[in-house]
Parts: sequence; C-alpha cells; structure tokens
Amino acid sequence: MIARRTFRVAMNTRRHQCFATSIDKDEWLWHNRFGHLNFQHLHQLSQKKMVIGLPEVRVPNEVCKGGIQCKQTRPRFKKFVPTKATEKLGVIYSDVCRPMQAETPSGNRYIITFVDDFTRKMWSYPIKRKNEVFSVFKRFKKLVER
Repeated sequence: MIARRTFRVAMNTRRHQCFATSIDKDEWLWHNRFGHLNFQHLHQLSQKKMVIGLPEVRVPNEVCKGGIQCKQTRPRFKKFVPTKATEKLGVIYSDVCRPMQAETPSGNRYIITFVDDFTRKMWSYPIKRKNEVFSVFKRFKKLVER
C-alpha cells in the first residue's frame, strides 16, 4: 500500500504585473497570453495576420516586470564542490531511511548509508531496527580503516 501524503503550503502571491498595470490595453493582454512574447514578434504576428482575432499591436514604452522576472535564469551549480575532509574518514555523512513498508526476506526495514567526504565513496547497510546504527557504524569504520 502506498501512503499518499499531501501538505498544505501557505504562499504569499502577488498580482501579475502585466494585468495590474495595464489591464485595459490589448497589447498587454496578448503579451501575457503568449507567455510574455516580445512585442516586436507580437507586432509581426498581427501584421502578417497569423493569429485570428489578434488586433494591431504596437510596442509600448513600458517594460513588463513580470516578463523580466520570468525570463531570468538561475546561476549554474558548481562543477566542483570542495571537500571538508583532508583524509580518509575525516568527515562521514550518514543517513537512516524511514521504515520501508515492505521488509526484505531477512526482516530488514531500514537502510543506513555512509558517505566518506574525502573519497566520495558510499556504503549502505540494511538493518532491522534503528538501535543497530552504532554497531553498524563500528563495523563500517573497521572496514574502511583496513
């Protein structure tokens, strides 16, 4: 059985700039309908009669702030992330997954993972109960130190 969890998110939203400032102008309405399309391209569409019902579009003097925000790009992720560790086993990240609904044939319901920051290697161990974490960590440490 799959648990379907939904969460309510409270968000503060603003009214869209294009409609808020110039709702009476057809240019802005069509600009918004076409996903903030450039006004020069809208003008070409209306001149060549490529869209039925599109009125004569003139390029306005105002700038669509909503369009600028929508078209901004985010910076790229760094290709290289510096490590905090200077030696093997210097920094270990660990995580225990929540109990799985179906257990393995040997009765394991959890998985614990260890990631060594220096070598970037990952190990995972199946466990039956959370109270086994420390003994599994000692086993992992012994394995890595060899």
